[in-house]
Amino acid sequence: MKGRRVRAKLEAAETVDATCEEVEMNAPTTAKAVTELLDESQVPYELIPHRRTMSAVAEARAIDVDPEHVAKTLILATSEGFVRAVLPASARIDLHKVRDIVERGEVELASEEVLVGAYPEFELGAVPPLGGATGDVVLVDQRIRDAGSVVFEAGAHDQSVRMRAIDLVAVTDARVADICQD
Repeated sequence: MKGRRVRAKLEAAETVDATCEEVEMNAPTTAKAVTELLDESQVPYELIPHRRTMSAVAEARAIDVDPEHVAKTLILATSEGFVRAVLPASARIDLHKVRDIVERGEVELASEEVLVGAYPEFELGAVPPLGGATGDVVLVDQRIRDAGSVVFEAGAHDQSVRMRAIDLVAVTDARVADICQD
């Protein structure tokens, strides 16, 4: 009886190991789209691994950085395509301000269903301000530009990039504006 339990535990462990290997082998290298673009642009950056986080504020805590220096990227859907809005982790977006800036009619947060199809190279909820296949318009809040350096998710919830904010604006050809609620 004891031998069967041990054998069953070993078989279960082998199944888990095989499943983990399969997941690791099939997992996209999400940070690659970001780091390749930065390397090609010859922009200095630091790739920061950290515990898995599900919000920019939690990311700031995980890497011990002020939330004002951590950016969240919100994907906005318009009739003419996507806009990546980059703002401080602790701030809230003002869609009225964004509408006035982009002049694209209706502007709304993209749904999870839309994000999964539009950004398959990134984890859901971790789309960075740059990289990927789409040629999105990028808006960077002036607080991010003025911060000196900025940290943002690198396409995965357990990896971040730190770089100079001015380089982020240049690489993304971003428009800088006040896009946060007052």
